[in-house]
Parts: sequence; C-alpha cells; structure tokens
Amino acid sequence: MTTPSSSSPDYATLGFTQILINLEHKGGIAIVTLNRAKYRNTFTKLLLKELTIAFELFDKDDRVRVVILTAGHDAPAYCSGADLTNGWDPWRSSKKPGAENNSPHADGGRLVLPIYTCRKLTIAAVNGDAAGIGITGLQLPFDFRFIWGGAKLTFPFVRRGISVDGLSSYLLPRLIGQSRATALLLSGLTVVPSSTLLSGLYFQILDRREDVLPAARAFALEMAGATSQVAVAYSKALIQRPGRSVEENHRLESECTYRTLNAGDAAEGVSAFLEKRKPVFRERLGDRWENWWDDQVYQYRKTKL
Repeated sequence: MTTPSSSSPDYATLGFTQILINLEHKGGIAIVTLNRAKYRNTFTKLLLKELTIAFELFDKDDRVRVVILTAGHDAPAYCSGADLTNGWDPWRSSKKPGAENNSPHADGGRLVLPIYTCRKLTIAAVNGDAAGIGITGLQLPFDFRFIWGGAKLTFPFVRRGISVDGLSSYLLPRLIGQSRATALLLSGLTVVPSSTLLSGLYFQILDRREDVLPAARAFALEMAGATSQVAVAYSKALIQRPGRSVEENHRLESECTYRTLNAGDAAEGVSAFLEKRKPVFRERLGDRWENWWDDQVYQYRKTKL
C-alpha cells in the first residue's frame, strides 16, 4: 500500500486490496466497494487500515462531495462482522487503552471516528446481511443509510462473550432511542430493517437488493448538486458537537452562521433561489474551514493528501 502525497490523490494507485474506490469526477461521488465477497466481507485489520486511510483522504479531498460505501452486487453479505478465523487473537491488545500511555483503543471505534467526523456527506448502501462491526462501524456513523428490506441484522457482541464495540453504545441510543438500543445490544437478536426496534434508522428501505446502490447514488448526485460543501461541513459539526446548554448552542450556531453567511456560497444560494435555478456552489473546505473543538481527540488522523 502506497502513501498518498498529492493534493488530489489517485485512489486507483494507492494499492488497496480490501476495498475498491471509484471517484465519479462529474458529481464528486466516491463509491467504496468492500472487496472481500469470498469471505462474506468479514472485517480484518487490513480492511480497517484501508477504510481509515480512505475516509481521512475523502475528508480532505475537495473533489469529493459525497461518499457511498457498499458491497459488490454478487457479495453474499454486506459485512458479516469481524473475521474470527483465528478467534479473537488478532483483535487483542497487550496494553490497556488509555490516553496517558498512548496505548491502542478498540479497533471498531478507530474505524468509526474518521467516518463519523468526515466533513463530506456519507451514505451506507447496505445491500446484504450485516453483523457486529458491519452495523456499528459500517452503518451507524454514516449520515444516510439505504438498505435492502430482506437483510438480516444483528449486534451479536454479548453472544460472543465481549462488550459492545464500534461506539455503538454512544451512537445507537442517539439514533433510535435508549430503549430500542438497549434491546438490540443486550439481546443480540437477529432482526430485519423493518423491525420496530430499528424504527427511524434507515433513510430508505428497498424491496430489491439490486436497487440499493442505484437509489443511494441517485440521492448522492442530488445532494452533491444541491448543497454547499462548506455549509454541510459546518452543519454536521454542529449536530455532532452540540454545546452543553441552549445558550452555548446559540453561540456556536451564530459563529457558524457568520462564517457561512459572509461567503460566496450564501450569495449563490439566494441568487439561485430567486432566479429559480440550480445553485452552483464553488467554495471548498480547503479554502474555508475553522473548527472550535479540541484537536487532541483527532490525533488518529495521520493521513495527508
């Protein structure tokens, strides 16, 4: 695997083997396909590394407007969870996690963070069964989730003798509520997307498996053409990092409104609205971005353009 150095990386030359990346330049849509169909797309250390690098690059690459993650059309599953061929040994660490000694944290969360904090719009196109990290890491941190209605889903952690992982204890209650999240995480039950336990999690449930990616791509193209990259990034940050009070939220929103209102995309947005035409947003994150949170928690982001 090569180290990217260009400000506009060529994803085809990075040496990825666990994922395939197709960047549609016209719409700025990056489609990432899991490339372990033979093994039901089980999750490996190498897959973790490749996805982490990819999403860190997507975050910085101004050509990318929307990212879609999916499985191949002939894959038997979207992601069947962690690869347990050698048991838990590959996933164990000899050190207890802790910032004070810079020891490693659980792999599931290390994947979730760069996806969740990616400043571009992200879509999970779930066209098959999913278990464990196939949900916690490859669905929950995404902005939108499209899924095949026939998919079987499970959070099997407690049935495998381990605690929940992939930041699911944080994300799932916030996405579907404490009661439903508790039922799913503590039971390990297998459910389908239409289950009341998953109510509200999926943006769209498709009857046919082959329709999932086309539906996600059509939505991605719509969003890429209708939204401001900078406005999306600031809005995502406000949603993900709310203030501790309504007054603090008011201050943060006011700061972000000031930054976006006094910029070119805001002028273009209102002009397009008044002229009844599609907007042409030209601002990019590489030109206009300021964060307001502690950068220390983002030390995992090592990939550079």
